Amino acid sequence: MERKTNRFLTGCLVWFVVFLVISSCLVPVGMLAGGFTMFFSEDLITSSLGQFLCPVNTFPEIISYDSVRIDEEGIERPSTTLEMVCKTPDGNTVSNLGGSYALIWSGIFVVVSLVLSAILSVVITIIFLRIFRNRDNQKNQTPPLVKIQ
Repeated sequence: MERKTNRFLTGCLVWFVVFLVISSCLVPVGMLAGGFTMFFSEDLITSSLGQFLCPVNTFPEIISYDSVRIDEEGIERPSTTLEMVCKTPDGNTVSNLGGSYALIWSGIFVVVSLVLSAILSVVITIIFLRIFRNRDNQKNQTPPLVKIQ
């Protein structure tokens, strides 16, 4: 009697391995894309994230100012800080969101890359299992036994 493998467990294992491989490539790309788009699309960020982060009847604005950071050796270095603030129509600042908008923006790209990795993993797993199912079916084809007298 021939023992067959459990296709469900095999499929889950194949999906998990493929998901790890694909997501280890796509997640860093998503983080890189989120970081790059932060510098070139301030209007898109304020229009999409600002409506969720700012109170009603305020508008978001990304401001930048010169600041100082301290490196590992304790030396002060000049830097530029970007913050999202929510302002009223007359120009008063209602809330300062700081740099949290950047983490949320990059997080959106990471989540999209994880979803894309999961979808690609399902497709590759289906293809992989069909190839091996066809290969197993071709191996197991034996001619029927005929008794000749």
